[in-house]
Amino acid sequence: MKKSCKTCGNEFLIREEDLIFYEQVKTVLPQYCPDCRMMRRLAFRNERTLYKRTCDLCKNNIISIYTKDSPFKIYCHDCWWSDKWNPKDLCMDYDLSKSFFEQYKELQLKVPRLSLILINSTNSDYTNCAADNKNCYLIFASDADEDCMYGRLIQESKGSVDCAFLYSSELCYECIDTRQCFKCMFCEECQTSSDLLFCYNMRNSQNCILCTNGRNMSNSILNVKYSKEEYDKKKTEILESYESIENTKKEFEKIKSKIIYKYASQTKCHNITGDYIHNCYDGVRVFNASDAKNCSYMADTEQPIDCMDCNNSYYKPELCYNILGILNSSKSKNCAYIFYCNEIEYCENTYNLANGFGCIGIRKGEYMILNKQYTKDEYYILKNKIVESMKTEGLYGQYFPPYLAPFGFNETLGHDYYPVTKEWAKEKGFKWQEKTTGTYGEETIKENCIPDIIEKTPDSITSDILGCKDCKKNFKITQNELNFYRRMHLPIPHKDFECRHQDRIKKRNPRQLWPRSCMCKNEQHHNHTGRSCPEKFETTYSPDRPETIYCESCYQQEVA
Repeated sequence: MKKSCKTCGNEFLIREEDLIFYEQVKTVLPQYCPDCRMMRRLAFRNERTLYKRTCDLCKNNIISIYTKDSPFKIYCHDCWWSDKWNPKDLCMDYDLSKSFFEQYKELQLKVPRLSLILINSTNSDYTNCAADNKNCYLIFASDADEDCMYGRLIQESKGSVDCAFLYSSELCYECIDTRQCFKCMFCEECQTSSDLLFCYNMRNSQNCILCTNGRNMSNSILNVKYSKEEYDKKKTEILESYESIENTKKEFEKIKSKIIYKYASQTKCHNITGDYIHNCYDGVRVFNASDAKNCSYMADTEQPIDCMDCNNSYYKPELCYNILGILNSSKSKNCAYIFYCNEIEYCENTYNLANGFGCIGIRKGEYMILNKQYTKDEYYILKNKIVESMKTEGLYGQYFPPYLAPFGFNETLGHDYYPVTKEWAKEKGFKWQEKTTGTYGEETIKENCIPDIIEKTPDSITSDILGCKDCKKNFKITQNELNFYRRMHLPIPHKDFECRHQDRIKKRNPRQLWPRSCMCKNEQHHNHTGRSCPEKFETTYSPDRPETIYCESCYQQEVA
């Protein structure tokens, strides 16, 4: 079945498998294409845009994802979880003569919101959408880490800095999509390896420099075996200064432009389309996922089962649909940030809620609508009336409209993946943040005067204000950060965290798929004698890109 998206107007496909799922979770067909559905969800997720403000209850100075001019009540972590207020006291009677979203917006303005979303973390105040971290600083969407700084989606890692999509690794720097690695720097898509420098897609390797698509290699440079002494000499030369590292970055990009790429970064996957996925099967359009089973239209997720259209979902969510931010919840739909919940719809920032509709900030409860408690029978009678009314308006089953998002779209994760203009965003109903964070022009050291060699960098650098090479925003070097650079023999960066993060994200493929064919023409050694490989697939490499793209079989025969 094909439909036309109400936002972008593009035609999109609803598969038979989708129809079965919609029937299973008792919802209606989507009115928006997968990309526009994701945009609406991500408009509710501000991860990295932080502001200084005061808590609206204790009046202490705090760091928050909400500006001081936000229309919402913002509480610090201690106040929000305290007994000084009760979200159930802010309940509303449902008025069947008014639209649901009109009443929901009124509740949004009444119920306090958490300044940051943190769970069970220690000495990690400058983190957000994060849990179970210890001694971490400016990491986002990250769990179970220790002594990590400056990154996004860092999972179960230690002592790593400036990484993205890093899993179960230690002492890594500027690594992307890396798993189970130790002391790797400037690496991409590497696994179970140690002491790699400027490497791409290496497995079970150690002491390698500028190597690509390697397996079980050691003491190698440009995929050629060298002595340990020659390896150490080359590593010292590269890490000698900021300039030598920048030159090696350019060399690394030239090397990558000439290698073979597999159509998707998938390991231990079966019958699934998408990219950057591990141990996943049965689904379409899945990105940045681990252990996903029978899931589609998902991104940034671990261990989901039978879910669809969800972002940032963890701890085995099951039978969830159209949700942003899930921890261990089931049978829920059209929500934002739900933790340990069951059978809820159109709820936001709720914990341990079962059978809720249109609730915000509830910390424990059941059979609630707009934060008001009902008996089981009363709840289902009123809920059914609301659902029927929303269906009549054509609103039920779709995500929250953009005007209910608490952030400007340019503050959110949505803008990372869908960088639209202010004019387009406002035309489609999204908000826009006019004010920018940070300071400019107050640096005590100009960018061209930042020390290039770590051995010549004084302790006093932590007291200085630096200016970013790209955006000119001011930033500082923390003591723990300086200690890390000295330990790893790395020069201090010349860019602020956000620009470094954007540089990493630009190296990754987009969350879009194109139909393509394998480009392998190795007729003699591969299993397609006498012709080019006939294999077809969906890939995140668009047809106009220059890379050489192989199917799984041809690629494995090349790198084995």
